[in-house]
Amino acid sequence: MKQSNTRTVVATMALILVALACNVAIVSSAQKLKHKHKEKRFEPVVKERLADYAGRYVGIEPDYYLEVTADADGELSVRVQEGARSATLRDIRIEGARLKATRVYANGTTKAFEATFVNRILNGEIAFGVLVENLDIEYAGITFSRLFYRLAPAR
Repeated sequence: MKQSNTRTVVATMALILVALACNVAIVSSAQKLKHKHKEKRFEPVVKERLADYAGRYVGIEPDYYLEVTADADGELSVRVQEGARSATLRDIRIEGARLKATRVYANGTTKAFEATFVNRILNGEIAFGVLVENLDIEYAGITFSRLFYRLAPAR
């Protein structure tokens, strides 16, 4: 009878250990899943000189971009390409990191332009660019009202 009890105790202990191991695996899995969230935020960036904002900023595709140039006096000029549509900005005002202007399309129509120069932090990686608001861009069946354009490396 003693040997039978010992086997029962050993079998019970083995089952308890298996159950504990399963619980640890489930909790461990849940914790891993829980920490897989994306961190995405935008922090405004104010440059010392307006000319420091010059560059090519690329959006969701290469034919969605902003071309920002600065003249000798540090005045900015901006050309906007939104797929097949292009525009230039007039009445450019920069207040801190905020850029406001009027978009003028080739057919003469106008639309307000608002953007902020930002660092986009995405899962710990930082990219400088422009967060453009007040958009109405349709791409792949989705309409974007806000879009991040990343500063492309200098050529």
